[in-house]
Amino acid sequence: ILRHAGGRLRVAAPLGIGKPHRLLNAIYDAVADHADRSLQIYTALSLTPPSAGSDLERRFLQPFVDRHFGEDFPRLKYALAQRADALPPNVRVEEFYLQSGAQLDSAQSQQDYSSLNYTHVARTVAAHGVNVLVQKVAREPGGTRLSLSCNPDLTFDLLDEIARLGKPRPLAVAEVDPHLPWLGGSACAPEGFFDLVIDLPGTAPKLFALPRQPVGDADYAIGLRASALVKDGGTLQIGIGSLSDAICHGLILRHTRNEEYRLLLEALAPGYAESELVHRIGGVEPFRVGLYGASELVNDGFMRLAQAGILRRRVLDDVEAMRRIGDNQATEEDRRRLETEGRWLDGGFYLGSGELYDWLRSLPEEQRRGIGMTRISHINELYGGNEALERLQRRDARFFNSCMMMTALGAAVSD
Repeated sequence: ILRHAGGRLRVAAPLGIGKPHRLLNAIYDAVADHADRSLQIYTALSLTPPSAGSDLERRFLQPFVDRHFGEDFPRLKYALAQRADALPPNVRVEEFYLQSGAQLDSAQSQQDYSSLNYTHVARTVAAHGVNVLVQKVAREPGGTRLSLSCNPDLTFDLLDEIARLGKPRPLAVAEVDPHLPWLGGSACAPEGFFDLVIDLPGTAPKLFALPRQPVGDADYAIGLRASALVKDGGTLQIGIGSLSDAICHGLILRHTRNEEYRLLLEALAPGYAESELVHRIGGVEPFRVGLYGASELVNDGFMRLAQAGILRRRVLDDVEAMRRIGDNQATEEDRRRLETEGRWLDGGFYLGSGELYDWLRSLPEEQRRGIGMTRISHINELYGGNEALERLQRRDARFFNSCMMMTALGAAVSD
């Protein structure tokens, strides 16, 4: 890496669990104490377990941290230094998404924060002229193929944009993580995609798992109402956190315990289930057709919906077939293809509990084929690609997200 970059490293790394912590720490060590070298990191969501601020706090926190994250989980050295405003002058970190509240006291982090729409990240990073790309990957069980698994969100788009600009291709370095679930299809890297593939010795640390947040009464109330705005046969996108968990819980109640669900809804909001709004855009009946998931983030909620038999509407990358399916004129061949190549969930990246990662690892092959981890430009954009196809796939779409603030003009703000 140093030979390729000539001592001036401009490194792109995925957000979330696709970030190779051990490799990034080695790169940081190779630069931080060498004034003749420099390091610029372009990334987001640098996940690092919490650290205690006092001895008493440590005695409460450390047993949980060791149990949940693993005693050997490698904390990102650049993230710890940045949080303490201790990055050396020759290291700079530019992130477009941060852990909530994690950098409130870090001037270095706030001054180098980049306020970007997810779909604009690849073109922005490409313009900076990155010369190294690092990423964790999964290797096909019993095979040689590599999968970007948790993070095909920006990597493919970034390299395409670099090529479009006529800039040199960065050195692409993959670190194989044996814990990362294998997902094929659109998450697979083409043969020879990576210049270096690293199998690190020893036992790999656990994947970073998010602690589950408690769901409060207000979340449950919002989730119950929101669940009646989802139309059977439609499309679902949800964000992360307790509100999303509550919405999924409401949808599962609607599907599996419908009588109790209706009683709860009536007690919470008398007459709401029979309102014009619910009749027009949602429903309170169990799901006969099921839902298709299309979400930049795949989290535990989608796992629960799949396990409950709700997430089961499949889509094909075929305009004419999707048109026939939408018009209830599907042929036998269309139905056969839906079963063998149809997808019931498309996502840009996944992040959640250890249970989510175990579930992805243990899915039968016929179910795993129905998950399409793919580019963020496909998930988050409707225009510029195959708009006609995506409209047919994403019919009756419902999007549920929480935010930090609403502006006076109605904009949702989460940075």
